[in-house]
Amino acid sequence: MPEDAFAVEWTGRQAVVTLPEHLDVSNVGQLRERLLSVINRGAAVLIADMTRTASCDHAAVDAIARAYQRAAVTGTQLRLAAAAPVVRRVFGIEGLDRLVSVYPSVEAALAAAGPRPAGPGSISAVARPVSPRPAELGRPWTPAISPALLWQLIDTLGDGLALTSHEGEIVLVNRRCAEMLGYEREELVGQTVESLVPASLRAAHERYRATYADAPQARPMAERTRLVALRKDGGTLPVEISLSPVPTATGQFILAVIRDATEARRREDLADLARAAVADHTRRDRELLDQVVDGLFQVGLSLQAAVDLPREVARERITEALDQLDDTIQEIRAYAFSPASEGMPPRGASPNGAT
Repeated sequence: MPEDAFAVEWTGRQAVVTLPEHLDVSNVGQLRERLLSVINRGAAVLIADMTRTASCDHAAVDAIARAYQRAAVTGTQLRLAAAAPVVRRVFGIEGLDRLVSVYPSVEAALAAAGPRPAGPGSISAVARPVSPRPAELGRPWTPAISPALLWQLIDTLGDGLALTSHEGEIVLVNRRCAEMLGYEREELVGQTVESLVPASLRAAHERYRATYADAPQARPMAERTRLVALRKDGGTLPVEISLSPVPTATGQFILAVIRDATEARRREDLADLARAAVADHTRRDRELLDQVVDGLFQVGLSLQAAVDLPREVARERITEALDQLDDTIQEIRAYAFSPASEGMPPRGASPNGAT
């Protein structure tokens, strides 16, 4: 395979890796090495350019997922740019699009931005006409907070908010929701929530929404399942969604709280790595303790047996006991001065591997 099959283009700390037309077991090793090398060089953003990729198998998806795990440790943002429907379908089947954001082009991936704090003057909102205030219906009403201040608070939230009707029509969104999905707020109002779901999942989502509408309650949506939102540019975004019913005098509405799951997945992966490291360290500690106890026990037996033996035989037994004690000390030293990844040396082996 030519060297430029995985060419890398750097712009500051942002790197674009160009992937070949076909990704399979024949080049997955080179793919994994190239992605990891870019991450290890300190890339802040890594974009895997798959816009020319026409086929991609499970091995390649696994390599990208492993690169994502490394990126979670280093703080690198990993994004994918893929245009071929068959490749994006593989991502959906393998669940990769629930882990990494997917964009239809490199330009869209480069333009992707994280959450931006709303400015102090961000108080505008897009919504359907609201119901009359209680005072207009003949009931006393004392405002606890002004509508302008309320919307300013909503627009400063780090999570997206979307209010939908019983039929699934979007009637109100905040600034963060529109930003995450690449829309202006005016464009989202009036759309159905299914327009924000990948085409392959829309039928299932419609059934889920109908079931939820029959018995609405506050609950996370598809807990423990990675969800995907469809952006305006055709890209996908891993999200977490919580739903709450909002009954009003004019009908039942559903409030969806939408969170960009990219950082949440990163924190989960870091926590998993930390737990695995602690578990491995504990296992190695137990192995060392078992070996030390066993070694000292054997030394004690040898010394005890030497007490009633003739001098020459006793001397041999004591020498053997001292050798066993030396082996135990070497095991402790090997554990203390070797990397954790090397694990415990085999019983009876010296630190340099000689037996």
